[in-house]
Amino acid sequence: MTAAFVAASALVAAPASAAAENNVRDYNTSVEGASAVNLRTGPSTNYTSKGLVGSGDKIRVTATNTGPYCYWYKVKLRSKSRHGLPKNTVGWVSWVYVKKLVPKNTQGC
Repeated sequence: MTAAFVAASALVAAPASAAAENNVRDYNTSVEGASAVNLRTGPSTNYTSKGLVGSGDKIRVTATNTGPYCYWYKVKLRSKSRHGLPKNTVGWVSWVYVKKLVPKNTQGC
């Protein structure tokens, strides 16, 4: 085997890397504005949904997507969601549906 073949094989076999994120100071907040919002595996609609969260579900924002705009928040459920996702489920939600937005200049955006 050539070194190039081994290197190419390793690239194909490697798992996809996690989405880039900016850590933030934890913010306790909740979902608002929709009865059903997708909690996604990554910070865009291109990622699959883990399930649904809705208005009133308690979340903790722990990160944002990388800039220049931070439109997606990485969140952790603080209790079971109205739609059945268990407490401590981690996923991504659009900032539009977060009651208390992360203050700018605190998350690297």
